[in-house]
Amino acid sequence: MRIHVLIIMVLFALSIIPYRTVYSEGQIDYTIQINSNGSANWIIIQVVDINAPLDTWEEFQNRVASLVEAAKNKTAREMTAEVESMSFTPSGSYVVVEYKFIWENFSKTENEKIIIGDVFQVENFFLQLYGDGEVYIKYPSEYIIETVSPQPYERDDFHQTLKWVGTNDLTSELPIIILKEKTSTSGFLEFLQQNSILIVSLVAIASGSSIGFYTFKRHKKREKEMAKRPELPSPLGIESDEEKIVKLLKSSGGSLYQSTIVDECKFSKAKVSQLLAALEDKGIVNRHKKGRAKIVTLVEKDK
Repeated sequence: MRIHVLIIMVLFALSIIPYRTVYSEGQIDYTIQINSNGSANWIIIQVVDINAPLDTWEEFQNRVASLVEAAKNKTAREMTAEVESMSFTPSGSYVVVEYKFIWENFSKTENEKIIIGDVFQVENFFLQLYGDGEVYIKYPSEYIIETVSPQPYERDDFHQTLKWVGTNDLTSELPIIILKEKTSTSGFLEFLQQNSILIVSLVAIASGSSIGFYTFKRHKKREKEMAKRPELPSPLGIESDEEKIVKLLKSSGGSLYQSTIVDECKFSKAKVSQLLAALEDKGIVNRHKKGRAKIVTLVEKDK
């Protein structure tokens, strides 16, 4: 049972491990956390050579403001952005730069749905930021995906994350991602879908344990029935193999070498060994070694 518990713990741990990024020089990641009101929290990771020129705070603000203004004109939707922070973390020969800002009205909200994608049609959308890179779109846990196009490279419904390996996937065609608010039914179905591997594994483990426990109980019950079963005389006077051995022992004074029983009964050594083992279990005979030989002795019953 311990191995079953260990497997369950490992599967559960794997299911809740979040993304962990290992950075490399030249890497650019865009993480866009969609909020229920249609706004988006942006985190941009840029990994550059330690000697490369970096944006100033003002240059970063100007990039964001210019892009949001272009998106506002493209979508005819009121938008604003608030730059939150810019941090630098040296790591060996390169620097990891993290940019954060909040984009209000980034996506459309209508009829309990969030519609994402129209802003990406701005010309040179990502070039106005920091160029090509991986794009992660994360959405609120109370929503499920109704439509997503183009298809992401990875889709993780458990962590509510979509991933594209390049920005061209989102700018070369009209992208559309529609999120639908969960109902009680859709939420349950989504839970089953998100945890299908874990659920199947748990069901398989539980089924295996149940079958094993049932088999064990059945085996024990059969052993008890065999122990309680009375010895019945052989039908039609036919002598059983066990009875032949018992009769031979009685006629020989109650004790014989096992090899002698093999010779006298004309049975194979293996069969005699099995028959004697059964008789021992029933408490009819005892066996003990004498040198390399075995001596079989009838057990005297209390009168």
